[in-house]
Amino acid sequence: MNEQLEQIRQQINGTDEQLSRFFSQRMNLVTQVAKITEEAGLPIYDSEREAQVLDRVSKTVGEKEAPYLRRVYQTLMDVSKDYERELMSPAVPVQQEIEDTFPSHPKVACQGVPGAFSGEAARRMFPDAEQVFVPSWEDAFQKVSQGECDFAALPVENSLAGSVGQVYDLLLQYRLTISRACRLPVEQNLLAIPGATLDDVTEIYSHPQGLAQCKKFCANLPQARTIPMDNTAAAAKMVAALGDIHKAAIASSYCAQIYGLQILAPNIQTAVHNTTRFVAVSRKSFCTEHSNKISLVFSLPHQPGALNQLLSQFAMLELNLTKIESRPVSGKNFEYYFYLDFSGNASSLQIQQLMTKLSQELPAFTFLGNYQEI
Repeated sequence: MNEQLEQIRQQINGTDEQLSRFFSQRMNLVTQVAKITEEAGLPIYDSEREAQVLDRVSKTVGEKEAPYLRRVYQTLMDVSKDYERELMSPAVPVQQEIEDTFPSHPKVACQGVPGAFSGEAARRMFPDAEQVFVPSWEDAFQKVSQGECDFAALPVENSLAGSVGQVYDLLLQYRLTISRACRLPVEQNLLAIPGATLDDVTEIYSHPQGLAQCKKFCANLPQARTIPMDNTAAAAKMVAALGDIHKAAIASSYCAQIYGLQILAPNIQTAVHNTTRFVAVSRKSFCTEHSNKISLVFSLPHQPGALNQLLSQFAMLELNLTKIESRPVSGKNFEYYFYLDFSGNASSLQIQQLMTKLSQELPAFTFLGNYQEI
């Protein structure tokens, strides 16, 4: 190793040791501040004080170094605030009433008709469940909200089409809890009545996403026009009922089985790896030792770096973020809610402390659930 480089690194090590001692000294002072602040009933966050500190330290270094020093001090003050909160208000679980045992034979609301992908997702998450099919996603939410069903199986994300925004909006509207999740591979097939051939087909029915996922295949049937419907299984059920060789549906192979249709062409989706993520929502909170994912929804203060400061807290705890999604706030221009998923179990003290902190400092915060993704 270069001798000069090694000498410089040794000097950096010595500087780091001094910084560590000064850090400990600063945190001891923060402890004193926390005690005085708590006794006086003062807020932890003082925006004017922070701005003064950042301006002052920026003037102690050169112009090129100033932005980097501001970042260091912003992080240092964020850590200090976290430490004060921990001293002043020990973490308590965000949710107090949590079930650790699922019902043995639950009722699960599914959008569509028998054969819909939501029904398949429900079978994966609750093999012994009774499925109740409803016309829309909101109907499924209502069934659970009104206590007519224990869970609703709902799609939240497709690996090709992205997030299902309407379901995320309904999650916030109905304030239900995510209790389980699964990833369902989507295989689309062209279904028709027995005896029909590809040359006979002049109309193809399916959900808009099903048609989009099979766009390339449909383009190879120039004589056939595509017609959107509310649900892939509903399309298959209609084709079976009409008994017309000129009509076909894009749906699952299970639909062919239950509606007596034949598969004219299997696996016709353009992308081989097409997966939809489903969640089960409920009124009660369910959390077990196997729960491995946490979902949140929150809003942020309108200030520079707010999102970066929030995400840095997850990074410091080495929590793996698996999704972040923004949705506009209804009735407000250019204001957003953020939906965030990360890996973890709420039994962790660090996670409880973080959730408590976020619930106290963010303008809006909802803990959507700690659940197992199977």
